[in-house]
Amino acid sequence: MAEFTINSETHDTQSNLKSLFEFLIDFRNFKSILPEEKVENFEFTTEQCSFSIKGVTPMTITLKEKHPFSYVIFQSDGLAKFNFSLKVNLLGDPDHKGKCQIDLIGDLNPFIKTMVEKQLSALVNTMSSRLSVLAI
Repeated sequence: MAEFTINSETHDTQSNLKSLFEFLIDFRNFKSILPEEKVENFEFTTEQCSFSIKGVTPMTITLKEKHPFSYVIFQSDGLAKFNFSLKVNLLGDPDHKGKCQIDLIGDLNPFIKTMVEKQLSALVNTMSSRLSVLAI
């Protein structure tokens, strides 16, 4: 197993960072930053959300850490072969529009990583892009 990080592109936000932070820590909103054509069976509670990405095992996401208006770290739970963290970075003054960027930090067999790296990069770029265009 080898630890790795995939960084999304950085995007300008349409909403102020304070609003985006509050939006992110409410799990009912998590689905809106996922690629809608690939997500199935989305469910949420105040503590977590769970869903399947077509062709991938079901997963559960929990909130691991939050630093108001700067970043939120989500963590996967219960995946046998691939556990990861998603760090959503909010860059700039919380009361104004800023920038957002997402890091996926994981641990995978290097061979498997080369097979899925392109899809994981596309996923974090889609999530960052979708977050940036939200008008909250």
